[in-house]
Amino acid sequence: MAVISMGVNLLQAQAVTASDPDSSTEFAPLSVSEKYEKAFLLSLKLLQEHHYQDAQLEGLSADVFDDYLNALDPAHTYFLQSDIEEFSANRDHFLTPINTQRIRTAFDMFERYRKRADAMNQWTLRRLEQPFDLNTDKEVYIPPFHQENNREWPKTLEDATAYQEERLTDQIIRQILSDKSEEEAVETLTKRYKSANKRLGQTTSDDVFDIFLNVITTRFDPHTNYLSPRVSEDFDINMRLSLEGIGAVLSVDDEKVTIRELTPGGPAAKSGKLHIRDQIIGVAQGEDGEMVDIVGWRLDKAVKLIRGKKGSFVRLLIEPVKSSGGAKEVIIKREEIKLEDQGAQAYVEEVEEQGIKKRIGVIRLPSFYMDFNAAQLGKKDFRSTSKDVERLLLELQDNGVDGIIVDLRGNGGGSLYEAVQTVGLFIDQGPVVSVSNTDGSVREEVDETPGAVYEGPLAVMIDHYSASASEIFAAAIQDYQRGIVIGSNTFGKGTVQTMIDLNRFVSKNSTALGKLKFTIAMFHRVNGDSTQLKGVAPDIAMPEGLGLDVVGEQSEKHAMKWKHVRPSEFTPAGNITPEVLAEVEERHVKRMANDPALSRYQEYVRKVTAENDKSMWSLNLEKRQQEYQDWERYSDAYEAAQRDSVPSLEADAKRKSDIEKRNEYAKDENDKEQFVPDVALYEALNIFYDFLVMLQAHATPKAA
Repeated sequence: MAVISMGVNLLQAQAVTASDPDSSTEFAPLSVSEKYEKAFLLSLKLLQEHHYQDAQLEGLSADVFDDYLNALDPAHTYFLQSDIEEFSANRDHFLTPINTQRIRTAFDMFERYRKRADAMNQWTLRRLEQPFDLNTDKEVYIPPFHQENNREWPKTLEDATAYQEERLTDQIIRQILSDKSEEEAVETLTKRYKSANKRLGQTTSDDVFDIFLNVITTRFDPHTNYLSPRVSEDFDINMRLSLEGIGAVLSVDDEKVTIRELTPGGPAAKSGKLHIRDQIIGVAQGEDGEMVDIVGWRLDKAVKLIRGKKGSFVRLLIEPVKSSGGAKEVIIKREEIKLEDQGAQAYVEEVEEQGIKKRIGVIRLPSFYMDFNAAQLGKKDFRSTSKDVERLLLELQDNGVDGIIVDLRGNGGGSLYEAVQTVGLFIDQGPVVSVSNTDGSVREEVDETPGAVYEGPLAVMIDHYSASASEIFAAAIQDYQRGIVIGSNTFGKGTVQTMIDLNRFVSKNSTALGKLKFTIAMFHRVNGDSTQLKGVAPDIAMPEGLGLDVVGEQSEKHAMKWKHVRPSEFTPAGNITPEVLAEVEERHVKRMANDPALSRYQEYVRKVTAENDKSMWSLNLEKRQQEYQDWERYSDAYEAAQRDSVPSLEADAKRKSDIEKRNEYAKDENDKEQFVPDVALYEALNIFYDFLVMLQAHATPKAA
C-alpha cells in the first residue's frame, strides 16, 4: 500500500464518506435468557439488602442510563445525538420498576451501538486506504483516562467521521513515535480495526449482560462487581500469586488493557518499567516474536496472550501513564511469583551533617504477606510479615542503628491480621483498627501482646500506591504518635469485600449464574476516622506526580464516602510533638528549595503532572516528534543529573542489580534501562536525620 506522506492535499480523502448504518454487517441477534433474569434480580436483591451502604436504586435510573451509554461508547465516537434522544425515553425509568424488560432495553441499546461501531469501522478501513495530512495545524481533543470525556455526542454521521478522522491521524502519529514508518502505522491500524469488527461479531449475550450488570453494581461502589460464569471460573485472570505470569491485575479502559495493580514481588513490579494505569497495546512472544496489537481485545483473550510458561519471555508495547504520547516496548521474563520476592528487606544507611553521623535502618515492605497454607498445617517456621519484620528489627538494633524507617511505598496491602501483628511490634498492646459492619456494629482488631520489639525513633514512608493494610499500619503509627509519616497521601481504599456464588440461591441443576463481589465492611483508624477515600495524610509531604484523582480511590466515579465511628480507647506513645514536627518541616522546605537534586525532582514532578493532564494533541507530525524528542532529552538529562548528585544508597544496590539483569535482554543500547536514584528515599533519610537530631535536642534530661 502506498501512503503519501506529509503535505498532501485531502482531495482523495474527501471521497471517503460516512456510511449508512443500515448498510452495515448483519450480526446474529442477541437474546435475553432466563439465567440473566435470575442473575439480575438476585444481584440487585443482595445489594439492596446486604451491601455496606444502604443504597437503593430509586432515583438512580438516569445516572445508570448515562453510565451505560458511556461504558459502551466512552469516547463518544459511535452513538449519534439522535440515538441518545431516542434512548432517552427510557432514561428516567431505566431500572425501576426492576424487571427483566430493563435487560431487554439494555440489549437493544447495545445492538444500536454495535451497528454504529461496525459502520464506523468500515468507514475507517476505507479511510485508511487514503493518504493522511500530517502537516496540519489542527489539534484533537483526547482527554487523559482520569478525565471524564465531556464531548457532546456527534449530531450527524459526518460529525462522527470528522472526529474519527482526527483520532486516526493522532493514532498514526503515535505509531510513528513508537518507531514505525507511516506505512507500518497504517498497516497496524488496519489490522486493529479489522480485528475490532471481527470482535463485534463475536460478542455474546453473556458479554452484554456482563457490561450492563457491572454498570449497576459499580454504582454501589467501585469494588462491587458482577463476575459472569466465564470470568468467575477464571477469577485468576488478574494473574496474581498462583499463576506463572507477569504479576499484574488488568482491566479494560476505552478498549485498552490497563494495569490496575502490580503484584509485589512479581515480574512486572520488579521490572521497574510498568506502573499502575499504564496501558498495554501490543503483546509479542519471546525475544523476536511478532508484536500483536491487542487494542479492543476482550480481556480474557489478551490475558491468555500475556500469560505463559515460567522462564519464557513476553514483550509488551506500553503506552505509559507518564507519557509524552509515544509507546515503549518492555521485555519481561515470566516467573512464578514467590513469597520470597515479596519479603521484607532491610538496609542500613548513613547520613552525616556537620560532623554528626546517624545510622538509619530502612525496612522495605512490599506487602503484608503470610504463608497461609504452612500456617494451617501447623508449621512453626512459616513466612509472614510480622515474623520477618521482627527478625529484621532485632538485626538492625544489634547493628546499632539510631532509628528505623518502614518503607510502605507501593504496598497495596494484604493480610489484615499481619498488619495488626506488625503494628504490635512497635507499640504496647492496644487497638490497631476498627471494622464497621453493615448492621452498624463495630469491632476492634487488637494487638494483645504486651511490650514492643522496637521502641526507638520511627518513620513510615507512604505514597499514593500504599493501600488497604498499609494504610492501617501507617494510620496506627500516626495516631499512636509512635513515629512520623513521610511521603504523599495514601490510596484511600478502606473497604472489605466478600464473594457470593449466585447459584447458592437456586436449584442445584440450574445454569451457572456467576458470582457477586460486594462491599460488606469499612476500616477505621483508632481515632474513629475511616481510611476510605481520604487515606492517610503524611506529617511531612513529598511531591507526587500523579494525584489521588488519578490513581487513588478518589479517581473512582462512585467511591464510597468517608465515615467516622466511635474512637477506640488507646494510650498514645507521645513520641511526636508539634514543636519537633514544625522544626523538621521547616528544614525540609528549605532543603527542597535549595538542594539542586530536590529542586530538579520537584520540576520533574510538575512536568510529568502537566503531561498527564494534557487533553489537546497536535496533529502535526513534525511538531509531535519535536515534543517527544524534547521530552526524551529532558528525561535523560534529569536522570543523568540525579545520578551525579544524589549520594549512593545501600537500598539502591538491589535496584541497580535488577536493572543490569533486565538490560541483558535489551535488543540495543536504546532499549536499555538507566538507573535513577531514589530521590524520595534520599530526602526521607534527611527528614528522619533532622527528626533524630530534634528528638535529641528536645529530650528531657533525667535526674541523676
